[in-house]
Amino acid sequence: MKNESIVFFSSDDWGWKTSKYQLSTRFAKDNKVLFVSSIGFRAPTASSDDLKRIWKKLAGFFKGIKKVDDNLYVLTPLVVPFSWFPFRHVLNNLILRTQVGWAKWKLGMKLPYMFVFSENWHDYVINMKRKKLIYYTVDEQASFSGLDGQRFIEMDKKLNKAADVIFCSARTLYDKNIKTNENTHYMPHGVSYSLFSSTLNESTQIAEDIKDIPHPLFLFFGHISHDWVDKDLVKFLAKEKPEWSWVYVGRYSMDENEFSEYQNIHLLGEKEFNELPGYCKGADFGTIPFVYSKLTNNCNPLKLPEYFSAGLPVISTNIPEVERAYGDECYIGKDNQGFLDGCEKALAENNLEKNIQRSKLMAANSWEERINNIYKIIQKD
Repeated sequence: MKNESIVFFSSDDWGWKTSKYQLSTRFAKDNKVLFVSSIGFRAPTASSDDLKRIWKKLAGFFKGIKKVDDNLYVLTPLVVPFSWFPFRHVLNNLILRTQVGWAKWKLGMKLPYMFVFSENWHDYVINMKRKKLIYYTVDEQASFSGLDGQRFIEMDKKLNKAADVIFCSARTLYDKNIKTNENTHYMPHGVSYSLFSSTLNESTQIAEDIKDIPHPLFLFFGHISHDWVDKDLVKFLAKEKPEWSWVYVGRYSMDENEFSEYQNIHLLGEKEFNELPGYCKGADFGTIPFVYSKLTNNCNPLKLPEYFSAGLPVISTNIPEVERAYGDECYIGKDNQGFLDGCEKALAENNLEKNIQRSKLMAANSWEERINNIYKIIQKD
């Protein structure tokens, strides 16, 4: 597919290296793409994190349309976030349609393919003119904490009926959507294979801030929040194996002192995406210590094929998509002790030859391969 116009209505802000980032940057190689950052899932609070995000949103809005690469542009929308504001939805509908319409005109975009990644976009996009509406589901977003779950469920149903095509990153999401929209397709996440497989190159250096951390070293990268990470499991592992090192790289949203008593838990903060192979290089294993919830039961952890591409053995909690797609290649822990047992098994079986084989198996799962499949599906009449 070439020379088309594509508008992404994202569930993330620009810059987070999630599936939306990976897809949009690759679509832009042959098409003009407008990436519209998230409008948020819930009303903001007076917390420092929310205030920082509001300020960042305002700064992004006043910058207008930002060109981030050839054919790729970012629009940070400005909406009224407060639920108490009179006629908020009517006003936001007008504001968003005006902002997106202006951006499309400014960029000379023709009738676009519209990719919608979050239910709460429904009211704003449903009447926008488009070539096709593609509903791309990557999470059971109604299960995120702090939002109106029932409203998200209703909007999800509406988008399901309105969509010309639906893509689902997890089989559980596919099974739900196919019941009411026959043009639903299972589309698991791809992987930046060339980047993560470079972990196995001799020229790749271990990240400086983990060089002196004792081994075995168990790595996690991603969002360290209550929605995703099982803090009790993290503490259990650190307590049971004080001689092992547990390294967490990524955005941190838990209490500042949540893990302060554990000297073998290392919280290293966010890193640039292209730095992650250096952390994989210094790790012995990749971990997915996800909490058991409706949210995680319907997710497909993007980090898993990234770990595998880097050659790392992986230990995960019992996420259905992990068990279904990678159960034979991944160590699964159904409870805290089971997760620790998986770590013990991985430690005993880890070897370089198997790591190289594991990485090569991921080559067929690149984002480029996923993009080709998406193009074929959405261009069908």
